[in-house]
Amino acid sequence: MSLRIILGPMFAGKTSEIQTVVRRYACLGKPILVLTASIDTRYEVADAIVNHDRVAVPARTVGLRDLREVLNWPEFIAATAVIVDEAQFFIDCLVDFVREAVDVCGKQVTVVGLDGDAARRPFGDILALVPLADSVEKKTALCRRCGDGTAAIFSRALVAPTEQVAVGGAEAYEPVCRFHWT
Repeated sequence: MSLRIILGPMFAGKTSEIQTVVRRYACLGKPILVLTASIDTRYEVADAIVNHDRVAVPARTVGLRDLREVLNWPEFIAATAVIVDEAQFFIDCLVDFVREAVDVCGKQVTVVGLDGDAARRPFGDILALVPLADSVEKKTALCRRCGDGTAAIFSRALVAPTEQVAVGGAEAYEPVCRFHWT
């Protein structure tokens, strides 16, 4: 049983890391359950998580307040590992779900998502999991504005979002360094 958290801005390779984890468990013949927020429909692929290169792995979509229901799913019970993608979107249920999955059910849980929104405010409940984690990784992208390999640590909105939850891809956000965020 363990909790691994993978954080970072958009375009940092978080979904590609999930795909690596899925392949490794598949090589071992271990059942894995990948969950993603129902609100993420950027690539119009049902029952999958898709990276920006359009590579997909199977996933189950879950309502934003429905993670606790997953604890009773046969797929959850059978899984050795559980991945929660786009974890920042799960409201008021993420911490309880993860505690139960790891501490009670003994799962290997990987939680993946944005640590901050485009205004650099904490996003969702993902940061509340840090004290519970075995490991926390902060991934970086490459700053689109510098164009020289400078690490991008923030997601910057290209158009001012009207609310914190504004799902979008390259048409709406870009990865930037500290200098270009300000």
